[in-house]
Parts: sequence; structure tokens; C-alpha cells
Amino acid sequence: MFPRLRELQERFGGAASPGTYNFEANDNVIALKCFREIEADLEGIDQESWNLLKSEAIPLLRRSDKLRGWQALFDKLNEAKGYRYLKQIGCTNVRFIPRSRSRGLKTPDLEAFLASTRVLCEVKTINISQDEVRARNGSSVKSILTKLPLEFFNKLRATLEVARCQMEEYCPGPDVKMVAYVITNFDDILHEYVPNYSSQLRAFITTNSVRGVEVILDIKPPFYYAMSQ
Repeated sequence: MFPRLRELQERFGGAASPGTYNFEANDNVIALKCFREIEADLEGIDQESWNLLKSEAIPLLRRSDKLRGWQALFDKLNEAKGYRYLKQIGCTNVRFIPRSRSRGLKTPDLEAFLASTRVLCEVKTINISQDEVRARNGSSVKSILTKLPLEFFNKLRATLEVARCQMEEYCPGPDVKMVAYVITNFDDILHEYVPNYSSQLRAFITTNSVRGVEVILDIKPPFYYAMSQ
């Protein structure tokens, strides 16, 4: 059902391999929905780019965090969303940038061309807070806020600055279009308050621009995880 996700698992002998993330959804409709969306993103990647992304994702199939689980794996696969976005806006020669082997030098995720303009794209995922992680692991109780807290915006601002630095360091100059593609995973697991969050985020981006960076927000709709399709 998911040929590219299956390719990842086959590296370790398939779904039955112990200690490896299992992309078999079985009867879990939420997992099936998520896997279907990831596969759709991956299918849009050319073979060379897929080979590079796959090589970086494979080790993460066996790297589960005690509290955050397989977050690193899904953050890596999220980079396909940036690829898909660049293709959607008409970019050509879209490719993933191989990681630099120079110590301390971090590269952006993607490079492309929009007409004659060079485009760099850094994909960032804003994940749930530590308080929410502890709550979901049963070690504490936490209420869901109807508005995003200041800490969220501080984290977002810092994340965008990191993205800017990565892109500027890789290719400085005024003729480069820099894009930060930001995927948001809120503490509100049902995404019940997404309309509130979305308006706050857009207002923040408008009034707190990061020099030279266009910010694209990827926000799942209200009650996304409650939808089977």
C-alpha cells in the first residue's frame, strides 16, 4: 500500500524487525491517515532526491526517544513537504542538499530555481512542548490552552532565525529567495483550537518578520486526527 515507506522498512528486514518503526497501520485509522499523507509526499520526489532522503531516514527507524518516540524520523520525512511545496509554486531543478561534511556547517534542506531565481528552503517542524510530552506519557496533567503561549512564539522565532542562518551561510547574497517551511504540531492533540492558533500565527509572522525569509505555515485543519480520511 505504501511502496516508499515499505522501502524504508525493508532495509531492516520488514515490519517484523524488532526495534524498528512499523509502518503497518493494521486497524488504526489515524495511523493509516498519517501514513497515506506521508506516502503522498514521498511519491512526489524524484528518484535521486528520494535516495538521499531515504539514506538519512533509514537510521532513524531504530532511533526512538524515551519520551518523544519516533519524532526524529517523522521530522526527517517532513522534509518531503518542502519539496512538494517548491514544485507546487513552479520551481524547477528541485533537489535535497547533501549534508555538509565540514564541522559546524549546516546546510538548508532544499535548493531549486523559480525562473532564474535561486531558491533555498529549510523545513522546520515545531513539535509539542515538554509539558505536553510529560502529560502524554502519563507523568503529569496538563490543560489545553485556547491561545498559544509566549513560549511557543519564542520557540518559533528562534527556529526561524536558525533557518535564516543556515540558508545565508550556504548561499549569501540578495538574489536568493529564502523559504522557511514550518510544520506545526500543537499541544492540542485534536487541533480543536486551530482557528485561534492560525490567526495568532499569521499575526506574529506579519509583525515579526525574519530578515529575508518567507515563512510558509503548514497547519493541519481542526480535528484533523479525528477524521478518517
